[in-house]
Amino acid sequence: MYYPKQIPYILDREFQEHIEYKEYLFKELNDYCMCIWQMHSKRILNKTIYNYILPDACIDIVIDFSNKTIRFAGFSKETIPFELNKKIDYMGVRLKPGSFYLLFKIGADQIMDHPLPFSKIDNSDSLHEIFTLTDVNERLNIFKNYLLDKIKNKPNTKYIEVVEQLYQTPKEQTVITIAESFNYNKRHLYRIFKMNYGLSPKVLLNILRLHLCLTLMIENDIDFIEVANICGFYDQAHFIKEIKKYTGFSPLRLLDNYK
Repeated sequence: MYYPKQIPYILDREFQEHIEYKEYLFKELNDYCMCIWQMHSKRILNKTIYNYILPDACIDIVIDFSNKTIRFAGFSKETIPFELNKKIDYMGVRLKPGSFYLLFKIGADQIMDHPLPFSKIDNSDSLHEIFTLTDVNERLNIFKNYLLDKIKNKPNTKYIEVVEQLYQTPKEQTVITIAESFNYNKRHLYRIFKMNYGLSPKVLLNILRLHLCLTLMIENDIDFIEVANICGFYDQAHFIKEIKKYTGFSPLRLLDNYK
């Protein structure tokens, strides 16, 4: 199952020292959402800590309790070093790739790499009550109920399921094979992908390969050569280059930091 790995605690060791991060899984949201996550500082920060966000093809709804703001955000091109200062108190939902367009009927390319205030997309006040709450479980219930209402009567998850298929067989996938499987020409496929994912087919494939690599290396402890082969890289050098491009570290250094 595609479950992207966000690894700020590996990319910056100070993150783990100063920041508490937790993910909550809800079966009833599983078709549309990866998780609801929470992040807060263990104490008031007296220096800048970086939350390195890997591109994962997901769009998040991010609630900032300290500044009482809600926004949509997604990143596709590169790893973003997001600055954390003073008091950090966030909660968010990580929507599965393809969910944003299905739930909000706005092209994902309007959000991807262009964060927008929540009110620009959804002008309801369904989430405003959450700012009056401090208990984590009460916040989770408000957020979960909002999401359950959004996914009600949304049975067509075709483009969400496509991502899972691409993730499971990255070695076999190219833009041409994807176009053929949809019976689309490449131009139409590009438009469909930009609307549903905010990404071109090539960029989406690169992101899925990145996260499959991280999962195989970190969770399964598989040899680098085998990882490169499973994920469809030309050779080990290509594999190392791609991992370093997104994380700033070689695969070996990444594993050393994890251990």
